[in-house]
Amino acid sequence: MKKLLVLFSAILLSSVFPSAHAHSELVSSNPSASSYIQELPEQIELEFNEELLNLGSGNSVSIMSPSGEDLGMGETTTDGARITRLLNTTSELGAFQVKYRVVSSDGHILNGSFIFNVTEAAVVTSENEKTVDSESGSNLLTNSVKAILGAAVVLFIGLAIRSRKRRITSAD
Repeated sequence: MKKLLVLFSAILLSSVFPSAHAHSELVSSNPSASSYIQELPEQIELEFNEELLNLGSGNSVSIMSPSGEDLGMGETTTDGARITRLLNTTSELGAFQVKYRVVSSDGHILNGSFIFNVTEAAVVTSENEKTVDSESGSNLLTNSVKAILGAAVVLFIGLAIRSRKRRITSAD
């Protein structure tokens, strides 16, 4: 019974405390997320916190105009932690969406997007409005709840074992 309890505890704890996975993340871009610029640059540049794998078409960047046209021109170029793509020119004003898909050095795929704006007059804003949808990520609240539940289960099992030992000792 004790071996079964230990095995159950080990399985439960391994599922409650997942191993840490560090993945690539976007650290800067030109143009930057949520920025307001007066004219479209010649190319889009994205920089990540670690080197990217260059797997042919594994890394991609598309730039969608307000009318829904992909302004990307030619192939996406990967150089270490930086990825670039040339842009076609347009006279459109409004919100442009950058969508990217990259393969990090550990082989995980990172998908994300952000928006920048082309306007007649530049307006200063913050860069806090970018979204990243990773293949696997962590959620602080979910992991905290799992950790608390795991600790409660371990405590409960420990108390049950202790109580059983006391009953066995008192019966002798």
